[in-house]
Amino acid sequence: MKNTIKTLSFVAIFLLGFSQQTTLQAQGCKSATSVVSDIFNNYGKILATLGCTLANQAGCLDNAQKYAQMTSDMVAYWNKRSKTTSWATIGPRRLDFNQDHIGKIVSTGGRMFISPIPSNKNELTVSIDELDGKGKTSVVICKVDKNNNYFPLATKWFNDTSERKKKHDEKRNFTIKGVKGYLISIHFDGKSVGNTFQYKLKVK
Repeated sequence: MKNTIKTLSFVAIFLLGFSQQTTLQAQGCKSATSVVSDIFNNYGKILATLGCTLANQAGCLDNAQKYAQMTSDMVAYWNKRSKTTSWATIGPRRLDFNQDHIGKIVSTGGRMFISPIPSNKNELTVSIDELDGKGKTSVVICKVDKNNNYFPLATKWFNDTSERKKKHDEKRNFTIKGVKGYLISIHFDGKSVGNTFQYKLKVK
């Protein structure tokens, strides 16, 4: 009888620990495959007009004037596609480099960002500031290649402990490396029913 009680206690403790670990798992950062494919297809066409290819982007990524033009063209393409295709319902938001992105995660909702053009830098700084709320939220950052392969780079949490929930101005600043020529994908995922998380995101 005592052995049975000990066994049941051990199982209960194990399941409790497993449950706690499961609730803390962050979601992935994959966006809609069609969006990534569309971005790279159009990006490849723009590269060709400038004498570059997807296999050899360096000449265009390293040229400030060409990169500025490509960025402008890709933003225009994104805006057009989001108005005339299923992109609006698929849901990823445009992640513009060097700009603030302010939003709110409600309850267990999420928000996906993806850059409209690959990074022209090998290293980028990601800054995420909590503006308000106490909803537990995971943030997963990935780089994405032309073949729709996602490579996780970092995972950050907000309001995942009692102490952190007491603060409303948490900040996460970190560097992601090896991202030149890749799209950047960032996924915010809410974990708290009834709570919110308001944020400011910047990638530069």
